[in-house]
Amino acid sequence: MKEILNIIKNFDTIIIHRHSNPDMDAIGSQFGLKYILKEEFPNKKIYCVGDLNDMSYEAKTDRISDETYVDSLSIIVDVSVSRMISDSRFVLSKKRIVIDHHDNDCDIENVDINYNDTSFNSVCEMIIEIFKNEKISFTKKAATYLYAGMITDSGRFLYLKKPKRTFELASYVCSFNPDIESIYKYLYTEKLAKRLIKNKFSQFKLSSKNVAYRINTMQEIKSTGLEFQSISRGMVNLMAGIIEIPIWCSFSEKEKDHFVVELRSREYSVVDVAKKYGGGGHKYACGATIRKKDIKSFIKDLDKLITEGQNEKE
Repeated sequence: MKEILNIIKNFDTIIIHRHSNPDMDAIGSQFGLKYILKEEFPNKKIYCVGDLNDMSYEAKTDRISDETYVDSLSIIVDVSVSRMISDSRFVLSKKRIVIDHHDNDCDIENVDINYNDTSFNSVCEMIIEIFKNEKISFTKKAATYLYAGMITDSGRFLYLKKPKRTFELASYVCSFNPDIESIYKYLYTEKLAKRLIKNKFSQFKLSSKNVAYRINTMQEIKSTGLEFQSISRGMVNLMAGIIEIPIWCSFSEKEKDHFVVELRSREYSVVDVAKKYGGGGHKYACGATIRKKDIKSFIKDLDKLITEGQNEKE
């Protein structure tokens, strides 16, 4: 952690990247870090780059030239797989730092520090701990983004790896007065039109081992008028919370014959199945991009996982 701060101190230009199709942990850690550094180092030029979606809260990314990367530091948060990074120009920077908590090997070349710790629920927690240990204070805006990432990647503090640490960090970030009411309103209220669309995506199929799944075609997704991620990630948990269903997933067609998989589980570690198909993520929440022809084998692998788990219990 001290190494990370020492490198940050040595650069006048810092560019913060994260994965494409961002969730709130990606946005929260990216912008939380930005607002901490802007306050602590007012003379540094600090930029956030990448695509945005309806999980971006109030975030606005920067448009910068290739020249901006000369003698810069790139900090890559919430991702360690190069093809998933939004804006590939991080390769132009002088030094690179990766801060991630996913269960994936880092394939980013020429990384100076790869700080990966899968024991954290979110990268926002990691960012909070780094600066808490150095007694660096947060602005209200930084605290709001970081708290938002903690909420979402823990499922509103439902899925916790180290509860004591998580709540200590949540308490610490709350000492900087995050706008909790605004965040919860943003995350957990929606327009009537979107709620009605959810009814169309609430039906699903079951495998032989009660894996719930839904296949969303490109035509169905476009007909809603919503962003792709609002369907692929936003609808997957319509299958959650059912006692008989231990694993649930959605397959959403983003390009012809290419489907984005959102995979969730209540009790079985499913990340290795996602990895088998070139994806990854968390133990109980992960994803991949697969071809249509692989959907059946993907579901069979999930059934096999449940069968093996049941045999172990017996």
